[in-house]
Amino acid sequence: MPEGAQERTCPMPDTVLRTQAAAPLPESLDVLPDVLVPLPAIEANDNEAPRQAQQPESRMFELPSSIWKAMIACYAIFLVALLGATGGAHAAFAIAISAIYITMFFGTARVILRQAPPQPRSVLGRPGTVLQTAYGPLARKEVYGQVLIVPAAVAFFGMGISVISAIII
Repeated sequence: MPEGAQERTCPMPDTVLRTQAAAPLPESLDVLPDVLVPLPAIEANDNEAPRQAQQPESRMFELPSSIWKAMIACYAIFLVALLGATGGAHAAFAIAISAIYITMFFGTARVILRQAPPQPRSVLGRPGTVLQTAYGPLARKEVYGQVLIVPAAVAFFGMGISVISAIII
């Protein structure tokens, strides 16, 4: 050891250092136990092997269509308010891009649902029913409140910007 160097100590306890290791793995794959499943001989990109049928999307949103329509309306109010607040021409391109993203958001959910088998009508469509969630049952008003709070806040934000813009200009 060089002069001035300190000896390092191992941070592991002595019991770990004195424990015998498990048997080493064999060098050949032929002597592995039968518990392991051998890899198939076909390639991953084998086009001649039959394809397994894919399962369609089985998630059920269980939300009535009125909630989806209300969300779309909130975002439409936001975009129209921004268009009015900016005078139309100044930010039309950015607002158009935002409209495309909102369309993609709702359109993707619609496309996925169309790939799934027909879903039953929402339980919230009947009066007095509750929606079962992971955290307990929710009544219709509670579901509307939780789902629509963010879109409603976005719509009010857009209207606020429009009002402020109208007052200042």
